[in-house]
Amino acid sequence: MTRKRVTPVYILGMQVASISMIWIFVAAVTVWIINLIVTSIELNDAPNASVGISIVVIPIFFTLASVLTYVFVGLRRHRTMPGSTDGGGEK
Repeated sequence: MTRKRVTPVYILGMQVASISMIWIFVAAVTVWIINLIVTSIELNDAPNASVGISIVVIPIFFTLASVLTYVFVGLRRHRTMPGSTDGGGEK
């Protein structure tokens, strides 16, 4: 039984995809909550729940996305792709 070797390009692609998805998720949640607040104001309803949720959720999601991005950039710093002219691997 032979195992396929996972290429670093595939791993990099998955990491970039995960960062992209978390930022899309953060943007979608932010737009959704702002839409809830605007709708509640248009319907002359009290926006208490929407404001309360947004005060908690938006900063938490933004912080988690920022930490994921920071870790990804920190791990990728000083690395080169295999096959590059400077020898590849870590510096």
